[in-house]
Amino acid sequence: MRTAAARMPVPSPCRPAVRILLACVILCIAGCSRSDPERELRATIATMAQGIEERAPGRFLEHVADDFTRESETFGKRDVQRLLAGVLLRNEKITVTAVVNSVEITGDRARTKVRVVATGGAGLLPERGQTWEFDAAWRREKGTWRVFNAEWREGL
Repeated sequence: MRTAAARMPVPSPCRPAVRILLACVILCIAGCSRSDPERELRATIATMAQGIEERAPGRFLEHVADDFTRESETFGKRDVQRLLAGVLLRNEKITVTAVVNSVEITGDRARTKVRVVATGGAGLLPERGQTWEFDAAWRREKGTWRVFNAEWREGL
């Protein structure tokens, strides 16, 4: 049996507040569903780092364009594959931290500056570590960010 309070309509002073709250929720949902290229690019970089940590090189390499080049050397995607294989063979456990220092996006192209800190080894404690500074050029291909050119140097 329903009580009288359950059948009573919401008092009119609350209706505008409810409408405003509902409108805010709808706007937030609509804003979240819109594509944000910078957020996507940062997520791609994080996915690449996780791919190395999880020893899943394919997750890293799927974001490297087939025509990838390094400016200062003859260095392509196959060289990236070989370098990554060597790192995985030398290190049973790897930790990668990628800090995105800057992102510049122009349409379907982007440039990022990223500092990467990696440690590795076989035991509980890392046996070696290294930092790098990456300056990378990206393009969106079929909705996915792929790095097509990069220059890097070792850090401290």
